[in-house]
Amino acid sequence: MIRIHPIFFSIFLLLSTFDLFAQSKDTTISVGQHSLHFNITAGKGIPIIFESGAGNDASVWQQILAPLSARLDAPLITYDRAGFGKSGIDTVNVNLSTEVADLKRALNKLGYHDQYFFVAHSFGGNYTLKFADENKGKVLGAVMIDIVSPYFMTMERGKSLKIEYADRLQEIKKESLGFYHLTMNYENSTAILHEVAPHATIPMTIIGSGITPFEEPDKSKFVAALKKFADEKDNRKYILEPNAQHHIFYDNPALVIEEIQSLYKKTTSAE
Repeated sequence: MIRIHPIFFSIFLLLSTFDLFAQSKDTTISVGQHSLHFNITAGKGIPIIFESGAGNDASVWQQILAPLSARLDAPLITYDRAGFGKSGIDTVNVNLSTEVADLKRALNKLGYHDQYFFVAHSFGGNYTLKFADENKGKVLGAVMIDIVSPYFMTMERGKSLKIEYADRLQEIKKESLGFYHLTMNYENSTAILHEVAPHATIPMTIIGSGITPFEEPDKSKFVAALKKFADEKDNRKYILEPNAQHHIFYDNPALVIEEIQSLYKKTTSAE
């Protein structure tokens, strides 16, 4: 057996990273009253759009982009939602519906008009389900990573979250306009989730974490609610990663990459 010296393996990874950067496009796209910041890894075929969780920008995906690009050679599109990272925000017209419309407008400007594949984390699942509902037949599949399911995020919980942050709203507004408006729109976002989730028909791989960001009894409720959502349709695959925390792609990137590759190939092979 040929053994590869660790130093040569490290050099290979470093060169791969440089190659990825060379193929990446960093750009901002105007969507009306503000711009959205995108990073696009070049590739062929149907693009993979990444939706981050609440409070996160596109940087959370950095660890899995290079190995995923090496496996699929598909366009990988990460972006900062309004008010996060390098993206601006229209504070007068910001809610989940307008943000989804802005994403579609930006993707069209980037030349992606027809079909999409999504990878979503946590609250990003809301955006993905709304996008799929607004663009029926264009989202071929989605890998949902510890997303907030409608069975956990009830209307009552949406209201209570807003109340929970009420005393800190001005502090939050100073720290992050994006998170401030996300908090102010919790009830609206929850209502949209309950509106679109029952009609979701796209194939999904749903990966849940065993170490959720909640304490008991909400921890068990979150896990059970996600599995219930996954079990509703035959074209949904459920995986529980018992040893991973909420950002599963930090703790077990290999699992996430494997499942993205698997569902992407399965759902796009006929295209």
